[in-house]
Amino acid sequence: MGEVLLVNVEPNTVELLFALQPIPELRNVHDPEMVKEELARRPQAVDLLVLGASRGDPIRVAEAARGVDEDLSIVILAEPSRLEQLERRVMYATFLSGDVTCQAIVENGSIGPLLNQAMTRTRQRRKHHDDVVASLRKLKTPKVWQPNPKQYLDRLLDHAPIGVAVLDHSGEIRAWNRRAATVFGVPEETVIGTRLTELFLASDRQPLEDFVSESAANGDELPPQIFGAYRARDDDPRQLEVTAAAISSRSGEPGALVLFKDVTEEKEQEAERQRIETQMQRAQKLESLGVLAGGIAHDFNNLLVGIVGNADLALLLAPAGSPIQQALIKIKMAGGRAAELTRQLLAYSGKKEGVQIEAVDLNPLISELKNLLEVSISNYVSLDMDLSVDLPLVRGDLSQVTQVLMNLITNASEAIGERPGSIMIATGTVVLDSDECARWRRSWDVSEGVYVFIDVSDTGCGMSASTCEQIFEPFFTTKATGRGLGLAAVAGIIRSHRGAIEVHSELHTGTTFRVLLPAAPGARLDASPTDTINPNVEGCAAGKILVVDDEQHVRDVLSDMLETFGFEVETAADGTEAIDIFRESPDSFCAVILDMAMPKMGGAETLRALREISSDIPIIICTGYNEDQTFEGTGPSAFLQKPFRLATLISTLEGALGRSPNVTECDAAF
Repeated sequence: MGEVLLVNVEPNTVELLFALQPIPELRNVHDPEMVKEELARRPQAVDLLVLGASRGDPIRVAEAARGVDEDLSIVILAEPSRLEQLERRVMYATFLSGDVTCQAIVENGSIGPLLNQAMTRTRQRRKHHDDVVASLRKLKTPKVWQPNPKQYLDRLLDHAPIGVAVLDHSGEIRAWNRRAATVFGVPEETVIGTRLTELFLASDRQPLEDFVSESAANGDELPPQIFGAYRARDDDPRQLEVTAAAISSRSGEPGALVLFKDVTEEKEQEAERQRIETQMQRAQKLESLGVLAGGIAHDFNNLLVGIVGNADLALLLAPAGSPIQQALIKIKMAGGRAAELTRQLLAYSGKKEGVQIEAVDLNPLISELKNLLEVSISNYVSLDMDLSVDLPLVRGDLSQVTQVLMNLITNASEAIGERPGSIMIATGTVVLDSDECARWRRSWDVSEGVYVFIDVSDTGCGMSASTCEQIFEPFFTTKATGRGLGLAAVAGIIRSHRGAIEVHSELHTGTTFRVLLPAAPGARLDASPTDTINPNVEGCAAGKILVVDDEQHVRDVLSDMLETFGFEVETAADGTEAIDIFRESPDSFCAVILDMAMPKMGGAETLRALREISSDIPIIICTGYNEDQTFEGTGPSAFLQKPFRLATLISTLEGALGRSPNVTECDAAF
């Protein structure tokens, strides 16, 4: 019989226990904190724990004991009055599930068998656990499956996703996996015994050999490098990422393990990504330049209104044939050239603003330019032409197309320099099919159809490939500082005409620029609007005009012009002020001249508000841009493009009012 441990059991109860059932090994402990230590110090020495309930908390002691020995049977002795309470606590205690019995202290023979049965259950549980442990120990440890080392290595090499080559100390191939055979297109039986470097490009053989040797000598610390190689029966070189490591043979001879991965497609994709990023950066540069050009052109056009308008007014007062009249005519001519420069600034962005589209016959234009350019290019350069017969017309801006031709021919002359050479200008037609369009659309917005081409070829110094890639970028130049906007302007003009341009060049050989412009079959040359008209001041119908513009000098010059012809003028600095003035007396105004770009309320919004007040009031939009403008609802009665001349102002106004323009022709010099 094992030991029975008593805790807080009253002495008279101990005597009672001996009287009822003699227990040979019985110890009574009065300190509950010693129970846990006692059970841990002598595991399985105690078969039964008897707890007295007269002092302390027997439930807490039972939980501590069960945490040390989960097989130990526990009996709690208590007065009959406390028995029900203790049984309830045992039932809900977390760690007391199992053999815990609450017994009332009575002087009868039932307590003795109860203790014996509890001790027996402790021994049975311990024996069961011991049997389980013994059975587990008798079980044989299963054998761990291990692969065949040689077979494992062979399969690993054959199914590796990268090429593997094992080299001996001389650099000859001694092992070659399946992926390596695929990369090079050479089977193992053919390549064994040959030098690995023979499979790479001649220019990369020595660098590859040095790389393998250095990798083996430096403990595999070198990063991978790219080398070029040809695949059997394939003319396109492959780019291989090579890694090398040192190994040795069974006899200790040095060798190398070389791993290579075909990264040709990855490099091509990376190059394509970089090309697209470069194109996006170029487009962003052009967009930024266009925003800048638009702002400059708007302000510059307003200044030109004052210059040209006041010059026109002064001409009305200047004596005919006098030096003053000639000086004023020169001012007007300079203003016209300044307006052309403004339109060219807008064309840098590739937008339509400022572009006057008309039918253009290129062959006569080129012939006229030839006479002009022959006196401005180098005397050493001959200018020849090969113009196609029956060349279709193109739709474009005459001045801008002229600017393109002059720019390309001037560049060709400078490329030849002060040495003999020639420039050839050729025209013709070409049809772009779907395949050709796909090639051009990488950089240009073209569609299928007939195009007129202009080739400008020279025998000059030529350009490198890297220079050719940058010549259309804003501010890039190979010339002196301040002369690098030419080809960027050309590209912007061509883009605004829905055309394309490409360059072919070789160093020390020459350059050819090809410009494509969409053909306009059936188009006819429009009669050029005459600018040699002089308004007749006398006999003009009077009326009141509302002039709306945010620039003071524009309002002033418009007022002066209109008042010279007998009109009464009232001005407004923005759309809000104009609406307030117009709402007070809409019937007193015969027309409104309205600027488009204004603060507070723009021209389009002001136009709609004015039309809500008076739906039939003639409204002339005065803008520095062209008529390619979208208006919701009823549009303007007419457009007046800045900078304008006096004759144009009066003609436009009389047309909007439904009157015949009261102008007469004058001397062409005016």
